[in-house]
Amino acid sequence: MSGLETAIRNALERSDRANAETRARIYQSARQALETGLQKQGIEDANVIAQQRHRLEAVIHAIETEERAALKARQSAPPVVSLDDTARSRGPEQARAEPPRPQPQAQTQPQPATPDRREPGFAADAPRSAAGDGGLGGLRADRDGPVVSTRAAEAVEKKSQIAAGVPEVRGDTDRKRRRKRSRFLSFTMVVVTLAAAAGAAYWWVETNDLLKSAAERDTNVANPPASVASEDFDGAAGLQTLGAQQGFTGDWVEVFTPAKADAVTPGSRAKADPLDDDGGRRIQLTSAVAETEGDITIQIPAAILAELSGKTSTLALTVQAEPGKTTEFAVECNFSSLGECGRHRFTVHDERLDMLFKVTFDRSLAPSSAGQIVINSDISGEGKSLNLYAIRVLPGQ
Repeated sequence: MSGLETAIRNALERSDRANAETRARIYQSARQALETGLQKQGIEDANVIAQQRHRLEAVIHAIETEERAALKARQSAPPVVSLDDTARSRGPEQARAEPPRPQPQAQTQPQPATPDRREPGFAADAPRSAAGDGGLGGLRADRDGPVVSTRAAEAVEKKSQIAAGVPEVRGDTDRKRRRKRSRFLSFTMVVVTLAAAAGAAYWWVETNDLLKSAAERDTNVANPPASVASEDFDGAAGLQTLGAQQGFTGDWVEVFTPAKADAVTPGSRAKADPLDDDGGRRIQLTSAVAETEGDITIQIPAAILAELSGKTSTLALTVQAEPGKTTEFAVECNFSSLGECGRHRFTVHDERLDMLFKVTFDRSLAPSSAGQIVINSDISGEGKSLNLYAIRVLPGQ
């Protein structure tokens, strides 16, 4: 509480302390600072808060009593006249004739005046300080509980100066600090603006696909894939790429044609129907299920298998899906003593194409019996049909 007393007295020194309204504003600022200090310290005990308010009012009462007594003493004190002024007014002869009179001394300890309770800023119900308190300086934290911090006292002094009309003086340090803060904020705004512009530019480039090639931006129907090359094939993994054969040379050997319909054996849930119409002569293969019951077997003569012995060869299936449909079919082969070629999957549309894949047989023994090529027209099990026009083989290539 001594900090508040000091702040109040300092504020009165800097203000027009003879004005009762000015003093009232300073006292009110002290009350507000006390409430703020109690809230910041987290003091919620009603007894402690009431005790602090009571002590502040006692301090204000004591200071106001002193101020009014001093003001009354200044108003009632007679003017002091010096000897020189008296001598000049009476003349030199009269000044020498009369002995000098002792000067009256100003009353140093004025009696407390009875305060006017009607003036603003005075607490009518504030009791006088007890004799044992010793004024505001007699308060101690260990005896009287929490006291207002020095920050609260500084706040009282600042508010009192504002209430008294004292202008606030700002030094060069504050101005430099404001300039630095302004420069930092300006720099931050420039950086944020540039970052936002860069982000918007990147988003625009990505949205308009400017970083993609012309082929990637092309939304038309995809071009046919390239033909299979020998270096593209991995026998263990199966067919790597597909392609359309543009005609066959005399080196190709026909393994199967629609005229050899007796070489086709459908499973229990499959069928093979020979067709000859505007679409050409062909065998229509239809698998009702994707399991073994839907497989269709095509027999391959042993003489043709002998040409594949100990070589890597190319097989070509000329196929076409039904008009307006797409089907995914599977091809397997069992070439007697040469072995198997694995399972290959192809997707074909209603366009007639030659689907190619490689087979490799390391064994050089000539097979003694015919082999088989097994086809399932729809491995999705939906019963889609596949038109088979021919099967050819290019031995050793």
